[in-house]
Order: sequence, then C-alpha cells, then structure tokens
Amino acid sequence: VFGYPVSAAFAVPIRAATADPELLPGLISFQLEKQGLKPEVPVGCLSDYRIAERENAQTIVGAVVLNPALADDLPRGDAPQRFEVTPWLYDLPDQALVIWKELGRVVFAVTRREHPVYFHALGAPTLSADAVQEIEHLMMPLYTQGILAELDEIVLWTPPDAGAEETLREIFGVKPRVQPRPAPVLPVEVSAIEPVSVAMGKIRAAKLRRVRNIVTACAVAYLLIPGYFAVRYFMQQNAIADVKKRVNTLAATYGQVQPTLETARLMDGAINFDKYPIELLNQSLLPLYETATPGVRTISFEVEKGQGDNPKTQITIKGEAANNNTQAAIVYAAKFRSNPALKDFEWSNKLQSPKDGKVPFDIVGITRNDTPEAK
Repeated sequence: VFGYPVSAAFAVPIRAATADPELLPGLISFQLEKQGLKPEVPVGCLSDYRIAERENAQTIVGAVVLNPALADDLPRGDAPQRFEVTPWLYDLPDQALVIWKELGRVVFAVTRREHPVYFHALGAPTLSADAVQEIEHLMMPLYTQGILAELDEIVLWTPPDAGAEETLREIFGVKPRVQPRPAPVLPVEVSAIEPVSVAMGKIRAAKLRRVRNIVTACAVAYLLIPGYFAVRYFMQQNAIADVKKRVNTLAATYGQVQPTLETARLMDGAINFDKYPIELLNQSLLPLYETATPGVRTISFEVEKGQGDNPKTQITIKGEAANNNTQAAIVYAAKFRSNPALKDFEWSNKLQSPKDGKVPFDIVGITRNDTPEAK
C-alpha cells in the first residue's frame, strides 16, 4: 500500500444536489472539470471521493485529485497494489480540525463526521501563530459553502510553537488538545486511485501474459503432435505384431494344406483314368464317329500336362474339313464344349483360310481356373 502525502493531492469539498449514488460520479466529474482540476490521463485513475454525509436531497463529498506531476513518484521496486491519501489512513475524530506534519511541512484536515472533507499542506515547517492564521483563511470557503458549521474539537499530532494553541482557541473557539499521532489503518473502502505508470505496467504485464500463454500453448502443441504420432506408431506396431502372431499361429495349424493339395493334384493325374492322355484322345475322337460331323479328320493330337509353376493342362488338336466345309469344322469344335468328360477345359477354335479345298483348324483346350488342377 502506498500512501500519498497531503502535498501530492488537491482536496475538493463538494456539496452535490442529489442523494442518488448513481448520479454522484457524473456530478463530481463536472465540478472537477469546472474548476480545472479534472485529470486527463490515457489510462489509470488520478481521482476519487468519499461521501461524508447525506442530508435531505444533498450529499457532501470530499473529492481528491492527485497532482499529475507527483502521481508517478513511486518507490523503486515492485509497484504497490493499492493507493490511498494519508488523511484516509487515519481514524479521524468527528467535526474536527486535525493538524500534523508530513515531509517536514505542517498539514491539516477538516472532517465532517469522521470523514475528511478538506485537507491542505502548508509551507510552514512548524505550527506557529502565522500557520494558524493561514489555516483560518483556507477554511473560510468551507463555512461559506455550508460544508462546515462548527468544530467540536481541535487535535494536534505535532507540538505547537508558543502562542499557537492560544491563537487556535481564539479563532475557532475550541481548546486544542495535543496527542501522539496514531498508527495508520487501512480503510475498508478501497481507493480507485491508480497512477498512469502502474496502469501501463498492468497492461504490459497482461500483454506479456497473453504472449507467454500463446508461446506455452504452441510449445505444448509442438510437443504433443510428435507424441501423438509416436503413440499412433506404437499402436500400429502392436497391431502389426498381433497380426503376425495370428498368421504364425494359422501357419502352424494349417501350414500343410497347400502341400497336401499339391500332392492330391499330382496323385489325381496319376490315378484318375479320365485324365489319362489316351482317354482324352478318345473323348476328342468320339465326335468323328457321329454323322453330324462328316468330312472332318484330325491330323495331330498333343497333350501338355501341367507341372511345377504351370499346373494347367493344354490339349491341342489340329485337323481339317474337306470340300471347304467350314461349318463342319465349327460343329466339330462345338462338340468339345458339350462333352461332360471335357468340362474341366476351356475350349477355343481357330479356323484358317481354305487351301486346296480343305479348311485347316486348331482346337485348343486349357484347364479352367476354377478346377482343382488349375489351382
């Protein structure tokens, strides 16, 4: 808490023609501006007031305005969090004139009830008779404005010079009493006073906090993003490891299926007489003995049994149709597609150009993809 001395502030007693507390700030601001005391500052607050008394439709206020040239004269180090003027820091008596010394100068305060409505710093270093007369002159507006009617007591917190006490009694009609100055006490009502430098410091500190928060958020995000991808990578690696484990388990259980199928395919070609080359030749020649295919003969018959990487069997039949009978060659080739014994083969027919009254042709059958042999 920083207490401004009396010499750093102007006291402005105001009788406001309202009892509405919401109207007081505007009326006080108007009175200060009217007297040329309203401080114009970009930030902060150099004025405040205390309500001394409300009577009927009027309010007596003790307003305070800091001297802008002295408001920022603060102690070095951390700025105080609260600012008060020294008359607000003392428990003052009611309807009294209180005189003490600050910074080597005599100061005084006038109270309405227990609130100071006016205070001033004198140039005198001691409380002399001349200083008392100066106090009388400064207090005259209080009587004319109706701020003060009479004093109940005069309290001296500083030793008076010779003749000063008598002068006080003669002028104000009250016998002064001398007592030690009490210790200051923080008032319950917190002052709104805030110097410009302190307000600017708070603004800079708020901006610095925002920048610091943004930097911290960016740093956290910078750390979290790689962490997120690291976690995702770790989880994916675990998933891959689980899949590999399942594959290994399945391979251990069913790993012999493919070799078994391959062995069965080889054995089928050895023990299934329907797949013997001689039986395949027989099925290929049967259509020649049917009357629906006259004039067709075979020239060659080849069977290539599938082995190793190429398990498919291929049958190639070369022949010719007499008398340029192309239709007879086509009918002969169609017999292969309808033969149940040759259903495992995919058949294709290729006719050549007639030559010497004959129509050469090639009939090729390849094991279908969906047959066990092809797999």
